[in-house]
Amino acid sequence: MDELNLHLQSLIQEACSYPPTSPQRSKAINRLLRVVLKSSRTESKGNDLYEEALYKTMFNLSKTVCDKYDPSRGSFLAWFGVCLRNQYRDEIRAAKRERSHRQSVWQSDQAEFDPLEYVASGIDANSLLDTWESFVQWIQDDPDRLLRACHIENNPKANCQLLAYLRLVVGQEWQEIAADVGSKRGVISSHWSRKCEPILRKWLDANQKLFGEDN
Repeated sequence: MDELNLHLQSLIQEACSYPPTSPQRSKAINRLLRVVLKSSRTESKGNDLYEEALYKTMFNLSKTVCDKYDPSRGSFLAWFGVCLRNQYRDEIRAAKRERSHRQSVWQSDQAEFDPLEYVASGIDANSLLDTWESFVQWIQDDPDRLLRACHIENNPKANCQLLAYLRLVVGQEWQEIAADVGSKRGVISSHWSRKCEPILRKWLDANQKLFGEDN
């Protein structure tokens, strides 16, 4: 195994030694992703679909690497490359479907919120991780207490800050989140779509410069 892969393996081992929601794991995963981004194998292709696939692959990896990557079956970069190619293929297929169904471009109110949809096209691949980190940092800090203050009635724990972190950062399913915060799944998902998503969208709309725009 070459030096780069040995370094990646050590970063993975470090990350997975921490609890899933701990700041230590997040920092270790971020270091791992920075090394991956610097690899020539994942440099920007100047292709919007490729860059979106790269971003989504990193987003998924940050949640699943400790559970899904098996070092006994090959190097991390090889595994990452397979994940990236599969995601890129999915993006191409999705783009073809969208061109064929322009009339369905508007999402319904029940559609799953995806922060990746707010990433401006043409973003440089090296800034993708900074983009995601800025969004996650805002959720964690909640400087204006907008997310924390917006909670289900009589259940302050079921607030938009915790829901956003568990759903978007940790990647928990709604049933898991319901058990964690002590409210019914339907109540939580309704609060999420009616109250939390508009706050997240507003921040994303106001901070598009973080996603590659100049103004």
